Amino acid sequence: MKRAAQFLVLLLGVALVLALVRPHPHQQPEPGTLVVGSAVFLKSDEATPPADGAPWVPRSLPDNWRTSNPGLSGYGWYRSSFLLPQAPATPWAAYLPIVGTTYQLLVNGVEVGNGGGMSGTVVRNMGVPRLDPIEAHLLHAGENRLELRLRVAPNLRGGLGPLTLGPRSLVEPLYDADYFWRVTLPRSLNIALIFAGLLVLLLWLRRPAETIHGCFAALAIVWSIRNFHYTVSPSWVPSGLWEAYVLDSLAVVMLLLWLFVLRLTGRRHPRLERWVVRGCMAAIAVAGALALLAPQAASAIRIPWYLLCAALGAWTIAILVDFLRRSANRDRIGVWAILGAALVTLALGLSDLAVSAQLLPFGPAARMAYGAPVLLCALVFALAESYFRTYDQVRSLNADLERRVGERALELQRTHQRVRSLERVTTLAGERERLMRDMHDGIGSQLMTTLDAVEHGGAGGDQVAAMLRDCIDDLRLMIDSLEPDDESLLVALANLRYRLEPRLAAAGIALDWQAQREIGLPAPGSVLQVLRIVQEAVTNVLRHAGASRLHVRARAEAGELVLEVKDDGRGIGPAAPTDAGAARAGRGLHNMRNRAAQLGGTLRIDSTAAGTVLTLRVPMPSQHP
Repeated sequence: MKRAAQFLVLLLGVALVLALVRPHPHQQPEPGTLVVGSAVFLKSDEATPPADGAPWVPRSLPDNWRTSNPGLSGYGWYRSSFLLPQAPATPWAAYLPIVGTTYQLLVNGVEVGNGGGMSGTVVRNMGVPRLDPIEAHLLHAGENRLELRLRVAPNLRGGLGPLTLGPRSLVEPLYDADYFWRVTLPRSLNIALIFAGLLVLLLWLRRPAETIHGCFAALAIVWSIRNFHYTVSPSWVPSGLWEAYVLDSLAVVMLLLWLFVLRLTGRRHPRLERWVVRGCMAAIAVAGALALLAPQAASAIRIPWYLLCAALGAWTIAILVDFLRRSANRDRIGVWAILGAALVTLALGLSDLAVSAQLLPFGPAARMAYGAPVLLCALVFALAESYFRTYDQVRSLNADLERRVGERALELQRTHQRVRSLERVTTLAGERERLMRDMHDGIGSQLMTTLDAVEHGGAGGDQVAAMLRDCIDDLRLMIDSLEPDDESLLVALANLRYRLEPRLAAAGIALDWQAQREIGLPAPGSVLQVLRIVQEAVTNVLRHAGASRLHVRARAEAGELVLEVKDDGRGIGPAAPTDAGAARAGRGLHNMRNRAAQLGGTLRIDSTAAGTVLTLRVPMPSQHP
């Protein structure tokens, strides 16, 4: 509320200063200038100044014809004189802040200014100040005569305001300042607001469901274009058509403003809107027809028409007040801004109405030209405030969403850590269980067999040594299989070769060992199974094949680990084994096939009299090519 109050005070102060002070023409004489505030007047259609003996009557300026010449239109002459102590050496100028409808200015019988339209189509000049240069040679020391012929249209307010005479260097700045405030500034603001309306129109075309944007675009464009009638009067437009445009466009503006406020405040009443729009359209049609068919009738309906438009504006203000009276919406600074601007605009419109109704001194009824920019700027502010409020809400929601996502991410991270911890525990438990099972089935079983042989005296020293050597080899295999890196299989095979090669050499068997670096298996348990298959195959060669050469090759092929153990021994005969060694070899082959199956692979044995080839194929993990 504090911010709203500060904004409204600033808005009202600027609007009142601009609209109520600046549009009043300068009437106090500047040093070195003359202000003609009185003259004699004669109602005459003569194209030349009437004679001195004509029935001239004194008039004070400004002179409003609706008061001094009620019901009259056409032409009239004003005459005044001024004294100069000496002839001027520099050009002079005449500054006419208020002249309606158009005029012709003479100095010492020579025309120095013409507002145009002294015959034929009337040209309106009241909304625009005039500056007419006066050559220095036209003035002389002593009395100089100033004559002005005024033409007043029957359907328009006519009259003449005070004239300022003096050196052009002094008078022209007065004219320039008045022209800026009454013409340049309003036109610039209107052009800017037209572009603002076009931008919002593009936004509405992209999002036609938001009719508030369409209402604002139409309001900004129509109202800004309408305001040019204060300073523009095209001669090629018939007077009746122009009058219909001025009257009807005001009603359209007030209707669009009413519709905009209904949408801004959420007071949608479709049925009421339809009836009001239909009523306004009917009234607009009647007013336009009257202005077109009978231009003089426009003067009769102008005041009631403006009152009806003011009533629609007052209704709009009442909607804003009722909306703001609700406690939940008192912080809507944009609506407060619109309310303040609407009150200022209504005050300016009523002041123009008072000028037209002769309740205020004669002058340009153009204060409403400032009301449109003030109110439209307030509407822009309200739309922007609504967008910024929505943006803040979205940003707050995004911040809350980011916070929640962060919390969820932390929770997921903690959950992931817990899962990984559980996975490590499960892996360790599984690995412990595997090791215990391997030790029980492997080295444990062999140690028990060795112990039983020693205790019962069933084995000699060499046999016990061989059995213990097998236990040590099995233990080393388990240790080699625990390598943690991706090359664990390659390292384990290299260690196995290092231990087997001396035994093969002692047996007179030449070893050809080849292993690619690309081979790998997913888990230590798999590595151990492969090592035991190779160990079992080499042991069979040592004990039963009688070979002289042994080839061991490990390679990656089509996503599989391919391991070959090939010897040039006697091969595996088809007859069933009869001795203990052959029986053990048979169990070894069976165990190798079981291990291959546990790896998800296959084991193939091709044996001839020229030797035996054992081929193991195991799928490798996808990360290994």
